[in-house]
Amino acid sequence: MSIHIGLNNLDVSSYGEQTVLAGCINDADSMQSLAAGQGFQTRRLVDEEATADAVIEAISDAANTLRSGDMLFLTYSGHGSQVDDADGDEADGLDETWCLYDRMLIDDELNQLWSQFEAGVRILMLSDSCHSGTVAKLIKERKLAASPQLRDMFSPASIKPPKVTTRALAMRSGGTPPPAVGTVRPAPIAAVAADAQRIPPAAPGEVTFRWLDPSARRRSIEKNGGLYGTLQRLIGRDIDGDIQASVILISGCQDNQLSADGDGNGLFTETLLKVWNDGGFTGDYRAFHKAILDQMPSTQSPNYFTTGASNPTFEAQRPFTLTTDATNEPVASSLWVTGPETMDRSDAPPTFRVNGGPNPYFIFEITSEARLFDTGNVGDGERTDDNFYGSWSDSAHHSGTEYSLPQAVWDRLKHADTLYYRIGSTEASTGWGNYMVSTPDQQYDLAPSISLSGDAVSGEEEQPVDDGAASGLPSISGPDSMAADDPAPSFTIDRAGAPYAVVEVATDGALFADDSGRTDDNFYATWQDSDLLTGDQWDMPDAVWSRLAPAGTIYYRVGTTTSETGWDNYTVSTEDGDGNQAPMISVSATRSRTKGRPRALAPAMA
Repeated sequence: MSIHIGLNNLDVSSYGEQTVLAGCINDADSMQSLAAGQGFQTRRLVDEEATADAVIEAISDAANTLRSGDMLFLTYSGHGSQVDDADGDEADGLDETWCLYDRMLIDDELNQLWSQFEAGVRILMLSDSCHSGTVAKLIKERKLAASPQLRDMFSPASIKPPKVTTRALAMRSGGTPPPAVGTVRPAPIAAVAADAQRIPPAAPGEVTFRWLDPSARRRSIEKNGGLYGTLQRLIGRDIDGDIQASVILISGCQDNQLSADGDGNGLFTETLLKVWNDGGFTGDYRAFHKAILDQMPSTQSPNYFTTGASNPTFEAQRPFTLTTDATNEPVASSLWVTGPETMDRSDAPPTFRVNGGPNPYFIFEITSEARLFDTGNVGDGERTDDNFYGSWSDSAHHSGTEYSLPQAVWDRLKHADTLYYRIGSTEASTGWGNYMVSTPDQQYDLAPSISLSGDAVSGEEEQPVDDGAASGLPSISGPDSMAADDPAPSFTIDRAGAPYAVVEVATDGALFADDSGRTDDNFYATWQDSDLLTGDQWDMPDAVWSRLAPAGTIYYRVGTTTSETGWDNYTVSTEDGDGNQAPMISVSATRSRTKGRPRALAPAMA
């Protein structure tokens, strides 16, 4: 799972006036796109959506859902600040914060949230904000931030005036910037007179920093100072020993630095994306950090920081890897499904990568309305063939690492703008033992999805009729869609002047050409057990219908001959090599069979 937080704006009633940032929502969008491309189930919280309660709830939901071997990818872009340390765990007397929409989130709170994750979960956090060097929070170790060498390296005297603006947040009390920041231009006299701690907005061409203006910081502390102190004391000083998950933080800067904003992305995020190179980067996390650091100015030095359980295998992986081993080979340790992000309605049905977790079998569900995953709150009749499909409705449970959507289902659902999907896994091929789902029912809004484009189609659109007769070739037509419990279909035949005909039906058009893969459950031809046809109608035998209907799609064609006992002048309505262009019937599940899946628990428990 991934969560992407971006705040260009803060609540004025909570912070008073504050510097408005430009690139933070862009950062959240960029990181969400990266995460989706890597197979994460993504969630985005920006501006007024990104309240402290909403962020805590999102991270807590992840803690309740993810299991050993799973991964949380968390990104934050916005103002970073500091508050006075109330529990004595900070060598510099300050706790780092994220400035969420309604209040600051203290690094102690993040640390407490990490303790909710079970052992074996991997957490990657990217923080593009000021004072973000150890916002992931290791209570007992502050060697890097306190290093004399670091203070000397980033002393204000060694830094040239910035030429661009950066994303700054909070100052220390007293209105002076933290040590080791870049030169900040002097405030006009009028601004200082209005508020001695107020930093005027940057002029064109100057850097905007992602730090909270001192007046905004003061306003937040005045409003929430008691809460901040209470939270620090309740959480306590030794929580790091309770963290069983493994956390990697790559931050936008050191604790005593400021992070630069930008009209596109922040400087840190922009550099990270450049190094990532659309997936071209192949090193591990430490190499990733170093490559970013090498391209950053001396005024802003991204930090690499770990907390929780040591996990060398995690650190040795290529960044954003979902699997749990350093060689990046798939392992069955988590439950997930990934598919294409976008498709055209004219495309062939999508194929999905599947990991059933600890169970050997899985089912697949897809819908145009994500809320239909919430089994307990779906009324009778709300799920229809045109808005929902579960593979359990017309086939046994699946195994393996891929799932391809049946053509008939794709034809019914692709009229929607978005399709949401998930898998469930079980320990048995026909039962529901140890059932769990990749997206819990009540978290349906987190399900991965496909955005559809291209000419809209209707689920009721008729299939094209074989028009061979127009060119002197035989033709055949039949129903475009049926339910599996309907009576066997009938077909109309035009022999185009030939005296005799045969009909062939198959669950895969390729079987018209390839007889090596034919079985009774995927192919039937009238020449197998009857005389040649002479009429203009053919009724499929009930036994054939019952064998082929579960496949969901039945292709058909007609062939003609001029000989009652042979194949003289044999002609077909659809050539062998064009089998999948033959007319077909889309077969939906029986209505009585669509209610057999058990409700999933939220969150799903391994």
